[in-house]
Amino acid sequence: MKKYLIAMAAATAAGGALAQSSVTLFGVVDASVVYTRGSGNGSAHKTQLGNSGNMFSRLGFRGTEDLGGGYSANFWLEMGLQNDSGTGFPSNSNNQASGNGTPGVLSFNRRSTVSLAGPFGEVRLGRDYVPAFWNTAIFDPFGTGGGIGANQIYFSGLGGLVAPTGTRASNSVGYFLPASLGGFYGQVMYAMGENDSNSVLPGTQVSNKRDGQHTGARFGYQSGGLNVAIATGRTRYAAGDLRVTNLGASYTFDAALMNLKLTSELYKESKGSTDAKGVLIGFQLPIGPGEIKASYARYKLEPLNAVLEPTTSKLALGYVHNLSKRTAVYGTIARISNKNGATQALAGAITRPNRASSGVEFGMRHMF
Repeated sequence: MKKYLIAMAAATAAGGALAQSSVTLFGVVDASVVYTRGSGNGSAHKTQLGNSGNMFSRLGFRGTEDLGGGYSANFWLEMGLQNDSGTGFPSNSNNQASGNGTPGVLSFNRRSTVSLAGPFGEVRLGRDYVPAFWNTAIFDPFGTGGGIGANQIYFSGLGGLVAPTGTRASNSVGYFLPASLGGFYGQVMYAMGENDSNSVLPGTQVSNKRDGQHTGARFGYQSGGLNVAIATGRTRYAAGDLRVTNLGASYTFDAALMNLKLTSELYKESKGSTDAKGVLIGFQLPIGPGEIKASYARYKLEPLNAVLEPTTSKLALGYVHNLSKRTAVYGTIARISNKNGATQALAGAITRPNRASSGVEFGMRHMF
């Protein structure tokens, strides 16, 4: 009997090992030297060793199990890294400010999902990217991890980096369309704030049971050199809902124009009594083993009944030189201009209202 149990255990372990198609360890380590400065009385400049100047530094594990018949089970665990200091990033437990974790800790804040995929598409559960984030990331030549060149709309917007659901949502259920739809693609998401049904704001009788509840969708079409997508998202808060809508497009020309890729994004959001609008245009141009990229973005806040509408513009130019398929060095210059009372500055700098901020960055990125 004992020999039989040992044999069964061995067979079960072997079967599990054979069924597991793949498990992959992956990551990015990106570091850069950055100098940024402001202008005007009381302004400040800064020199620092930064991270994620070309791509966000990260460490992750992903795997898939072939279930047969075109079906698979998948998992994805990914954490963000601040490799300049050896620390990490916190996650968020409930899509609200109250759920922010402890700064500097390592957590699977970037993505932690399990999913079932097949001919029907994919159902994904866990912490994942919200649909509206993808247009901001994909249709900016610098993306959202481009250091001083990164998307100005994302870093200064109401629904960008500062919002709990500006990039990702916890407690989410997502559905992705299958890849066999002739170029059409899309996803929908519902994420829970997980508040009690009788929960109220402290010291009031105002219900906040829906705080942190997020719904979003993104649909697009890609064929040849064309890629266009529209996305929208809404996060409920007792203090005022956050709504984001954006439209992104890109076109990659043929080899006669050296695979020039033109990109653009239109962006609109609202939170409480404040609306905002943004627009971005840019290009990516491969040159030998490298790539030149540039973008111009304009972002305007529109507070209700305000006399002035703070407006920020950003111009960025960068070059990435690939030393191999996994390793690259890069450099970026950028400048932010403010008007109507805006005070946006490049990371680390402080600038006076209606004045400019500029910076330069040089770094190295390695993927594995």
